[in-house]
Formats: sequence, C-alpha cells, structure tokens
Amino acid sequence: MNRILTYSIIIGLCFFISYLSINGTNAIAQRDSVRNISYKLPDTWNAVESEEQVRFLEITLNTNEDFSLVLFGNIGGTADQNIERWINQFKKDDSLNQENIIVERDSLDNKYITLLEMYGNYEVPNMGNPSQEKTLRNNYGLLGGVIEFPNSLYFVKAVGLNSAISSNKDNFKKFVYSIRLN
Repeated sequence: MNRILTYSIIIGLCFFISYLSINGTNAIAQRDSVRNISYKLPDTWNAVESEEQVRFLEITLNTNEDFSLVLFGNIGGTADQNIERWINQFKKDDSLNQENIIVERDSLDNKYITLLEMYGNYEVPNMGNPSQEKTLRNNYGLLGGVIEFPNSLYFVKAVGLNSAISSNKDNFKKFVYSIRLN
C-alpha cells in the first residue's frame, strides 16, 4: 500500500512538473504575458495588446476615469533621458515645482527600476507634427516607470487627471514591479 501511494505521488509530481515546463507558472500565479514579458494586472485595469510596434499594452481603468497607461519596449534612450523627456512634457509654470516631481530608484537582483510621479499642467506631445501647437491638460499627473534588465529596457507611462493618477499610484508601482522576462 505504501508503495502504491509513493508511486502515485511521484507520478503526480511528474505530471505537475511537465505541466509547468509546457505552460509555465503564469497561469498558476495569475500573471498575463505579452511578447517576451509577463506581468500582474490590477483588477481595476483593462489591458489591450497594442498593434503598434513599440507599444506592448494600452491600459485604461474600469471606471472610465481620465487615465491611460502604455507599456513600451526598447524605444530608445536611457532611463534618465526618458524621465527627463516625461518631465519636459509638463508646462514650466506655477503648477510645476520640485515638490510635484518625485523620482525613486530601486535595484533588485535582476532588474533596476526608476519611478516618476509628477503633477501639473500636461502638454500633450504631438508625435506626428512637433511644430504643431500642443494641447494643454490642466491638473494632470504622470506616473512613469523604467524597468532595466541586463539586455533590455521597458517603459511604462500613465497620464490622467490628478485624482486618477494619485489613486492609482500604488497599483502602478505593483504593476511595474511585477514585470519580468519570460
């Protein structure tokens, strides 16, 4: 009887290991994946895989608040260059001061993370025509994240009304920290 139980446990363990080797651990850990990364999405967020080449995901809130998040892969530039670019997307006026710009850096075993949080008057970039006048969004915020792996960079940028940004900063941080290579 003990032998049958032992063999059953060994066979069950072999099936479980085979399942993991074929399917990975994402399903068990309730993780989603896109291209070569996996992530854990907060319950209040909706993600759609982007059809654009450098964009991986486009994310909105279930509540339809003014909030949009984009996950990019390897778009060029260093973490600091992208953080500076995001800061420069805000109008230099009374609404923007150093207290409204928070940058955090964290070094983990296999990745380096830089986070940005800022509030002010957002100048919507005109990617297609930089000479065109920019649209100004008052009382806006931005959450930015750069995830640096040894051979690749991923960028996460969320913009929206101050209230949507501030209420989602914890979810944003958890999302950024959940990103890992497959």
